[in-house]
Amino acid sequence: MGKKRAGAVRVKQVGPKMPPAMPTMDDFAIPPEEMVHLPLTPDRSYKVIWPIHETFSMKIDDFRIIYPSYLDSNKTCKQGRRLAKEIAVPTPTCTDISQALQAMQIRHVLQPYKGYPRDITCLWDNPGRVMVDVSRYSKGELMVEIAKRIPHLPARQLRLEQQAIAAKTAEEERKLRMQKEKAAQSVAAAASKKAVKKGKKGKKK
Repeated sequence: MGKKRAGAVRVKQVGPKMPPAMPTMDDFAIPPEEMVHLPLTPDRSYKVIWPIHETFSMKIDDFRIIYPSYLDSNKTCKQGRRLAKEIAVPTPTCTDISQALQAMQIRHVLQPYKGYPRDITCLWDNPGRVMVDVSRYSKGELMVEIAKRIPHLPARQLRLEQQAIAAKTAEEERKLRMQKEKAAQSVAAAASKKAVKKGKKGKKK
């Protein structure tokens, strides 16, 4: 394109504008404070042998497996409960089972990171299992005896007390937060109503 002036032609260069700079990988980087750090996957082969002096000599070929789900009154039979609800205990852990077996002086292997195959939630919610020497009791008799002893374990009683306190504190915090939110909503609603009334008075004038 050009303009004629006194017989001369001046050419005006018209072209596309330069595109904006392309974003680099640094532009997509997540700030360290916003990163999600997942916990490390535990070693599921980790085990604790009791008594400890048999760590390298214990033969476990004939041991039987007991999962916490077998004794859990909160589980259904489909989820793995093996005892009647009247005998079972709520949320027993593999540590509870190990402590009961120690009190009974029964050899066993604690595997705290194993999951129950029939209930996939046991991989992260109450995981673990215990391999038990059943030379003195049958597996069924052993589970009944363990279920009787678990409620009286001092460590379990302390843990349940701490959980109850934590749950109570969380509930109180939730109620306080809801009260604050309700109060803030009430203030905002009152301010909005006041603004509407003021606007109506201004229109009347």
